[in-house]
Amino acid sequence: MKVDNNLIKSAVSQVIDYSIRKKEGFKDKVRKFDESIDLIMILKNLNLNDPKNRIDEEFILPHKILYEDKVPVCFIASGDIQLNAKKLGYDVFDEEALEQLDKTDKKEKKKFVKKYTFFITEQKLMKLVARYLARFLGPLGKMPKPSPKGYGIIREQDDINDILERHRRIVRLKMRKQPLIQLKVGKKSMDKDKIIENILSVIKHIADQLPNKWNGVKSIYIKTSMGKPVKLGG
Repeated sequence: MKVDNNLIKSAVSQVIDYSIRKKEGFKDKVRKFDESIDLIMILKNLNLNDPKNRIDEEFILPHKILYEDKVPVCFIASGDIQLNAKKLGYDVFDEEALEQLDKTDKKEKKKFVKKYTFFITEQKLMKLVARYLARFLGPLGKMPKPSPKGYGIIREQDDINDILERHRRIVRLKMRKQPLIQLKVGKKSMDKDKIIENILSVIKHIADQLPNKWNGVKSIYIKTSMGKPVKLGG
């Protein structure tokens, strides 16, 4: 199946309308929080026993959807990267801090990796991250990946502010045991055109990863976090 802007626009309008709780004889009730807009893609004809068919990567949306204030990130770095990250108010672990963390028990390590959504690691420290934290970061999908699968590796010449702005637009595309991917692509408060652009960019990217391209897409749904889903194309 293929989709276009008009099809997505119609679905987005429907899910936003469905998010308003309506009851005959009562005033329409809008939830007090800014609901997310979720995209669900169900795929088909995929042999998930083949690792090549399992999508597991980070993707940069055209428009940011989260983290208006600070990005929930921990830097693992030294030198200028460490200094600049600390100036911006971010937590930073260097080689010594990683070694100290390694001496703590498993419970503390699990608590540490759950505290942050992202880990941005200086390139030269990746071996230490793999040694000390891979078994804790890996199952949560938080292990920093090099491009093109991820954006968690930073070099000395990289601009930290650019890295952080990029992470405001990053979503994780991860297929687990089923041929299904679900992720946040916007918020109700966002401009509809931006939501549509985000949705279309993800759909096209995923379809391009499939062995059968668009023929590997079974169905697509859009929903708000608390509302009922709307199927693209009815």
